[in-house]
Formats: sequence, C-alpha cells, structure tokens
Amino acid sequence: MSGIAVNINIENQDQQKGWEKTYGGRNSDSAYSIQRTNDGGYIVAGYTWSFGSGWSDIYIIKLDAKGEIVWEKTYGGSKDDSAYSIQQTGDGGYIVAGATNSFGAGGVDIYIIKLDKDGNTGPSPIK
Repeated sequence: MSGIAVNINIENQDQQKGWEKTYGGRNSDSAYSIQRTNDGGYIVAGYTWSFGSGWSDIYIIKLDAKGEIVWEKTYGGSKDDSAYSIQQTGDGGYIVAGATNSFGAGGVDIYIIKLDKDGNTGPSPIK
C-alpha cells in the first residue's frame, strides 16, 4: 500500500461534513503526526519512500482547511530518516522530531528540524 490517507471529519458552523484524501507517491509513505495549525489548516509529518534523496526521508505536508496541499517537502540524507512528531511554534513555523540514519554519530540518532512557516530550514540562528 502506498500513500498517506488522512481522514478528517470536523463539523463546522455550517454542519458540513469533513473530507477524506490521500497523499504520497508510488511507494510507501506514512504519517505519524498531524496538528491543526493557527490558520485553520493542518501540518502532517511522517516519512516517504516516494520522494526525497535517500531510502526514506522525512515528509512534511502543509494542508489548508479543505485538505488541499499548500506545500510538501522532504528532509534527510542518503539513508533512512523519519519524523514522528510535529508542532507549530510561536513564530508560526514548526518543530519536527524524528530519527536519522543519515546524519549524527552513527546508527540511528535523534533528528530535530526547525522550519519556518513555509517549510524552509534556512540558516541556523545558533552559532
């Protein structure tokens, strides 16, 4: 089975039913974390074997309130990387917690990524 299935059924003020969509590509993709964002949309984090630069890469999808993709990005290196949790931060960006086999001291290491509101890592503010 490939792709990420997200089923959100939220009753809104107009009592309209939610929506159900799938995301991903031809290979296995999975979501481990989803959070409603300040703009009424959603942020989804997991891994993908369909896109990216390695075996599996972190896969982040920003959705609007209707489930349409605002942006989607991958993060990681040449080996396995995966995200297990994502939270919106006070500055409107996101903090991602996961695991990497691509970077670090060897084996599987903790992988934390700070993103801006558009999913960019940018230059590190820590020197």
